[in-house]
Amino acid sequence: MVAIVSSISIVLLTFVLGSVFRRQTKEDHLSSCLSMFVTMTKSTLIGILVGVWISDIVFATVIAILISFLLVSIMTHQLSLKIVLESLGSLFMGAMMGAMLSIMATDNQLLSIVFFTILYLLSSIVAAGLWNRQTYPNFIKGIPSKVKISFAVIILFLGVTTYFDFMAVSTNGEETEQHHHQH
Repeated sequence: MVAIVSSISIVLLTFVLGSVFRRQTKEDHLSSCLSMFVTMTKSTLIGILVGVWISDIVFATVIAILISFLLVSIMTHQLSLKIVLESLGSLFMGAMMGAMLSIMATDNQLLSIVFFTILYLLSSIVAAGLWNRQTYPNFIKGIPSKVKISFAVIILFLGVTTYFDFMAVSTNGEETEQHHHQH
């Protein structure tokens, strides 16, 4: 369930941040860094999620790159060429790292998904707040309400699904341990 909530958060925030980024068209150094920051965390999370469902590392990496390319293209549509190119460059590294990490870290899959989802959410909030820093000198006021609402809803669902998934993993672990002790 956590993987589904995480996937939904990626898609939702792709569209929300894309609209935030396009509202203020700019070409300064910080805007390139912010879009790269979000793209790197997004594509790493995508790579992790794809690695959960596809166990072949090459195939998972290719699929993660393609999905990341689609979502980053949506997010950076109509932005400057510099922002688009830097985002595309960072998505390759993030998608590859995420796919490899997911396939190699199978024992801590739930922790990995939750950690990188939170990292992605935080990068999105920071990027949205800093993107509007010229209009709103106060960081919190610079975060658009649709980003705040999306963030709050995703955190709520992520918390609930993490709890239930953790309980399911704990129950399965106890059953396995009891089964081993009986033999």
